[in-house]
Amino acid sequence: MQKVKILAVAPYEGMTEIFENISKNRDDIELTIQTGDLNTGRKIVENLAHQNYDVIISRGGTAELIRSSVEIPVVDISISGYDILRSIKLAESYSGKLVIAGFSGITKHARVLCDLLQYDINIITFTSEDGALAALRAAKNDGASLVLCDMTGANYAKILNMNSILITSGTESINDAINEAKKLVHSSKHVHKQKKLFQSLLTDEDREFLIYDPAGSLWFSSFSIDGMNVSLMNVVQTYLKAFLKVPNQSVSRQIRDKIYTFTCRHLYIEEQKYTAIIINQKPALFNEDDIGITIYNKPDSDSTNFSSFFGSSNKIGNTAHIIEEYSKSYLPVLITGEDGTGKDKVASLMYENGPYSTSPFYVIDCKFISERKWNYIINNENSPLADVHSTIYFKNICMLSHSQTEKLFNYIDHTDLAKRNRLIFSLLITNEMSPESTTMKNYLEKRLSCLTLNLLPLRERSDDIPSITALYLHKLNVSLGKQIIGLEAEAMEVFTAFPWPHNLDQLQHVLKELAVVTKTPYIKYNDVKYFLDQETPNVPSPPSVDLDLTQTLDEINYQIILNVLSEEHENKEKTASRLGISRSTLWRILKTHNGV
Repeated sequence: MQKVKILAVAPYEGMTEIFENISKNRDDIELTIQTGDLNTGRKIVENLAHQNYDVIISRGGTAELIRSSVEIPVVDISISGYDILRSIKLAESYSGKLVIAGFSGITKHARVLCDLLQYDINIITFTSEDGALAALRAAKNDGASLVLCDMTGANYAKILNMNSILITSGTESINDAINEAKKLVHSSKHVHKQKKLFQSLLTDEDREFLIYDPAGSLWFSSFSIDGMNVSLMNVVQTYLKAFLKVPNQSVSRQIRDKIYTFTCRHLYIEEQKYTAIIINQKPALFNEDDIGITIYNKPDSDSTNFSSFFGSSNKIGNTAHIIEEYSKSYLPVLITGEDGTGKDKVASLMYENGPYSTSPFYVIDCKFISERKWNYIINNENSPLADVHSTIYFKNICMLSHSQTEKLFNYIDHTDLAKRNRLIFSLLITNEMSPESTTMKNYLEKRLSCLTLNLLPLRERSDDIPSITALYLHKLNVSLGKQIIGLEAEAMEVFTAFPWPHNLDQLQHVLKELAVVTKTPYIKYNDVKYFLDQETPNVPSPPSVDLDLTQTLDEINYQIILNVLSEEHENKEKTASRLGISRSTLWRILKTHNGV
């Protein structure tokens, strides 16, 4: 016969000892005993209720509070007439005035007993814990100095310097409560059998389950008491607020040598929402501190990984609309740009606002992937590439070797990787693209049909620099405790005209230096000039141009255009941009001097 699993919450230590003695002599129950009165007892139950007890036993006001907090049946240990009579007899030799005080579970039996035995004793019934102190104070003012009471009355009597005798429950009353609890459980035997069956099914799987009630308290757990994994529970607490709010989310975290995936579902029972969290695990491909593969989740978006200067800077200008629209698509995306243009942050923005934002975001940094690691990623069933409906970001895709590139192309072509997941790639643009980078770009754009997003270097979006500067200064004001309004007009002109060869990375670095040294509302021209001069050695100097000043102004202008055109590798659009003229004007000047 299966034992009845009982949680006993004793309001006082003496009752705990009685429970322990009873437990030793009964083999039909599995008894867990805790000591706590009123709110303390309720908190004990809230913390332990997920351990799947069949029934809870407590007494008086503590039992009432527990009953209002959990859905597990609660059996109240009744106060027998014998329990009250024993306390009255104990007080007979007391010379002062006494009262009987407590919640209705005590006082209703006391009234019957006093009427039957014709005891002239004032009886006070507590309707709430807050009203107990006032009621006993009134009794004290009326001359009472001894209280026969429950634990609530005893605690307040102590505050008022009154004597008290605790009306305790005897072994008989506690045994009666245990027998009543058994009857209650057996009367719903079919329901409990179903519960045990489903519990067994849940806990026998190679996964764990947690269920939280509408208030966010743990209601059910498949963890055994000894197997409670603190690390896993801490992770769940990190994401619990998001899980309670949004259903069907999945987050993944690596803990030591395993990847744990936490998936939530919302269940509605009697119009109340419960949140079930299923925890699956699989072996990790690499060590926890390996920087080759990183896992992010949308609920992590408050961290610096997502909310950053780069994210703000790419929400400015013409690119913002393209990023927004590309984010909504399931199609793969190729992000190109020079170093420091914010490719990683654009990828994270596309994930956050993309169709699979409720699933993990895997970042595979090809710069740190060896041949052996790449083989693991391509061939292992626990690889992120085996996922469905996740976002996978191949960072620095041009860093793959020829062999790795061929394996990736073959894998994508034969496994529908781009249909099962959202793929994002980043490719570094330099003045001289390697053959491998060109091959990769052609494959991604032509065979994989990637949407291409080219992030302009900062020197080609100088009109955006004041807006970018304002947003980043705001973040610096918050982090550094500053109150900087902006740059002086002359300082902003210098700032905007600077070529920024390292793009947003360099802008961020210089602004941080300026914010640290600035003590005035506006950043001064001299400070901007000083820090930009420190950056100048990193800027390639343009070749000197020998101009024949004996020529006409028209001829001199033509020579300048030819030199700029050479520096821009014959790119007429960039040349026109640098010279501040339109492409049609540039074309007209070249046509005129070439005699076309």
